[in-house]
Amino acid sequence: MNKKIIKSIIEWIVYLIIFIAIVYGTPKLLVIILQTDYPIASITSSSMWPALKEGDIIFIKGGSVKTEVRVGDIVVYRNGRGFTIHRVIEMSENTLTTKGDANNVDDPPVKYDQLIGKTVNFRGRPVRIPWLGRLSRAFLKNDSQAAGSG
Repeated sequence: MNKKIIKSIIEWIVYLIIFIAIVYGTPKLLVIILQTDYPIASITSSSMWPALKEGDIIFIKGGSVKTEVRVGDIVVYRNGRGFTIHRVIEMSENTLTTKGDANNVDDPPVKYDQLIGKTVNFRGRPVRIPWLGRLSRAFLKNDSQAAGSG
């Protein structure tokens, strides 16, 4: 075989290995770094507009959430249909109340054990990747791990 062809095949194999490492390794690395099984979520509604827009991807920080959450934080919590991503407006000893920024009504109180985490922020704003959530939702259309805001 020609050396040029062998070199080309080796290059493609290396690119494929790098691609697979990124696709499978990045989520696993984020699980470790962000201390949650759900480090990434897709925004599926406009309830958090203008802070978060439908189709955004956000990053979620887990850990000892109850002690780290404050009024004004955007949190992710488990509900009967999947996940909700809304802002904390009130906290009590056993529950917290959230509300979508664009909603007129508060959400029912949430127990702290329902919390998944809160958004990763940079300079006081949630870190988000616009439009990428639309792509993830296309692949995970019926998957409950495609978190959203309600």
